[in-house]
Amino acid sequence: MNKSKKSNPDNTGLHLKSGVNLGKYRLKKRIGTGGFCEVWEARDSVEGICVALKIPLADINGNRDNEVLLREVRAVSKLRHPNILSVKNADIVADHAVLATELSMRTLADCSKPMSVKRVILIIAQVLEGLAYAHHHRIVHCDVNPNNIFLFPDNRAALGDFGISLKLKGRRKTVDDYGTPGYVAPEQAYGYPTYRSDCFAIGLILYEYITGLLPRWPFDWPFRGNERLRERTGLAFVKFIKNSVAVDPKRRFSNADKMLTAMIEALPKKHKNILAPKAEKKETDWRKVRREAFVNRYSRVFPVIFRCIDCDEPIAEMMQICPWCGSGKNRFDSCSQFSHICTRCHKGVLPEWRFCPWCYGPGYESKNITSSPKVHYHCRCNHCNGKLVRFMRYCPWCHRKVKQAWDVRPFPETCGWCNWPVDTEFWDYCPWCKHNLML
Repeated sequence: MNKSKKSNPDNTGLHLKSGVNLGKYRLKKRIGTGGFCEVWEARDSVEGICVALKIPLADINGNRDNEVLLREVRAVSKLRHPNILSVKNADIVADHAVLATELSMRTLADCSKPMSVKRVILIIAQVLEGLAYAHHHRIVHCDVNPNNIFLFPDNRAALGDFGISLKLKGRRKTVDDYGTPGYVAPEQAYGYPTYRSDCFAIGLILYEYITGLLPRWPFDWPFRGNERLRERTGLAFVKFIKNSVAVDPKRRFSNADKMLTAMIEALPKKHKNILAPKAEKKETDWRKVRREAFVNRYSRVFPVIFRCIDCDEPIAEMMQICPWCGSGKNRFDSCSQFSHICTRCHKGVLPEWRFCPWCYGPGYESKNITSSPKVHYHCRCNHCNGKLVRFMRYCPWCHRKVKQAWDVRPFPETCGWCNWPVDTEFWDYCPWCKHNLML
């Protein structure tokens, strides 16, 4: 944040200066200004604590646009994580939108660089933890930079300033706010931020604080200072950074959770013990809660639920890919809920079916003339009137593609490509047509 100059009056007639009261907050000093807000250190006269108070900047006419700050409040109101700057209160006071957050000791931008590898890894690992939590709530930060990484006396780091964050839902959305120059991914500069854009910014920050040099456009690898990065970390970590800051988003980590895992694996031996507790942690609490919420909601839709071999999240046999990570490696030869296995797609079939309903494989001679017991059919084929199980892609009797979209509750949405039911609160990929729901 830039150092502020003398305060100007706004059109409410209120001068923001030291000693002025805004509701229960008494302004002490202005810490600085960002793109849309000014930040004050203030004392909460009710709780008796000091907070950071964000207030929208006044334009040349003295008007203050509250909408940007209110948008941030709505974005982070449900985020509760130790590595996300916590919101203590939000209110409208004297026509000013005010947002009270924790008061940090300083930001990463206030620190000298380069800093020790141990110190920067400890900070960035915590930021990635908070960012992963935001990503799993479908929020892209869009402005990850050293000014928005807040440091506290207990060695805790927290990511803040979600003012231009974006909640992803369904197809990719064009935006007009581009973040802080120098830390913006190429696709975000064109108005298409994704989770990978946040990972790009984290990669640049890591490089900057390990080498002392911030890479610049057009981000041609190797960057200036690459030799110093290799000397201080090692080849595995250099490869990790190279993937993090790739110009092509497809070559980067798909979200902060995967980036954190990769960073831990790439750490040099002498730094392996830095994040030992995080490396040994089997799974974070939010992942357990999310998994339980999914199972509770969809156990009737998917009576038999398996775990993806890549991400360990819940999947069903009729899915084409894992909707959480996009993996197509899952096989059901030894665990299928059906009595026989298709040799082409490795999913279960029944002996009375003439064709595999999950893949367009060749037909086979039906061995049964009666239906297998305990098989629940949900509707009939529009062409041959044969019975269909929910989510079949092809009719097992006439081999024709099932064109009607399944209407299944409690799914809240449909995929924009295949119109089959999806739930983007949990999934990043459509399990039926394999499209990325984030694009």
